[in-house]
Amino acid sequence: MSYSIAMLSVHTSPLDMPGRTRDAGGMNVYIQQLARELGQSYINVDIFTRRANESTPHIVHLSPRVRVIHVDAGPAQPIHKDELYNYLPAFAQHIDDFRRSAGTHYDIVHSHYWLSGVAAMQLAQRWHVPHITMFHTLAHLKQLANPGAQELPLRLDMECRLIQHVDRIIAATNEERAQIMRHCGATSGQVQVIPCGVDLRRFTPYERKRAREHLGWKQNSPVLLFAGRLDPFKGPDLLVRAAYMMREKAQVVIVGGKKTDDLEIQQLQQLAADLRIAKRVHFLGARPQQELPMLYSAADITVIPSYHESFGLAAVESLACGTPVVATRSGGLTTIIKNGETGYLVPRSPGFFAERLDALLQQPELLEKMRQAARPSALQYSWKRVAGLVRETYESVIEGEKVLAAL
Repeated sequence: MSYSIAMLSVHTSPLDMPGRTRDAGGMNVYIQQLARELGQSYINVDIFTRRANESTPHIVHLSPRVRVIHVDAGPAQPIHKDELYNYLPAFAQHIDDFRRSAGTHYDIVHSHYWLSGVAAMQLAQRWHVPHITMFHTLAHLKQLANPGAQELPLRLDMECRLIQHVDRIIAATNEERAQIMRHCGATSGQVQVIPCGVDLRRFTPYERKRAREHLGWKQNSPVLLFAGRLDPFKGPDLLVRAAYMMREKAQVVIVGGKKTDDLEIQQLQQLAADLRIAKRVHFLGARPQQELPMLYSAADITVIPSYHESFGLAAVESLACGTPVVATRSGGLTTIIKNGETGYLVPRSPGFFAERLDALLQQPELLEKMRQAARPSALQYSWKRVAGLVRETYESVIEGEKVLAAL
């Protein structure tokens, strides 16, 4: 049976390059790859996102059954996501206008992140269709991971309201499911675990020597890689501090941000200069997905020092390329990384990271053993499997609605 899905991503477009801004990251990859795979199984997906540039086409076709539709809601320019709430009624209205003018019927609304969830809640009620959401990150769980950072009270309130109204919540791991139930009041039947995915055809190992030759990196110098958004919550500064504390004089490669006029990069450069390791810290800016496998393969270790990760897409990408990961012992990272087998999970402290990174770099036999185990551990995260589980969720929710309607 074929379905039509209205997928919402208000604050960031799946077309945006991951890592370039604070809002573009793993969620962008998730939405685009999931939609493409669903389209392969004869599901029509319209991804609605806010227009942030006047020159952006109204409709972009990702594949024969998948479209990205840019909706006018507020000025056609980047807006901080904390200011987008007031534009959500216009966003939802313009989606409904599009649906009516195109004569389209949607079987499900699938929202990503809380802002999209608020708009989707309005549309699901208006269209009398089920609403499935994936938060990707919850404010309450972020505060538990980093009590010093306060989240918007509005966001906390709306996330609780969404949990009370949505038909199904997709969690990336069993731990996230347990946390959503324990701390946010979701019911056991409401939350379903479906992991995020990785493109196993793209993210595949390159021979390390060849990868370094391609990138122009030194063959014998240890390299630590950070790939992701340069949000303080992701902890790139912790990696710089850990590198300063290490016995091994490793090179640090940071992939993310903009190459020019990027405040986060400037702050990290200043930190490296203050610690007198500026010559060992290199900033490449955000790189296209097709370049990442070579970068992962060329590195000795990928480092993920986040306060919390609901899943940890960079970890799966790195493992798929045969590169071990040292990460914070938190969230979805504890599911992805097999401690002592494909990397290490450590408390979030520069000292703990420095100790484990040194230990791994100084044991080349163990590092090679982890490399051999990395790729096989990531094979369970194929997009085909993930999309199949999402499709089963769609079918379950739709059949449930039919039963309720019959009653």
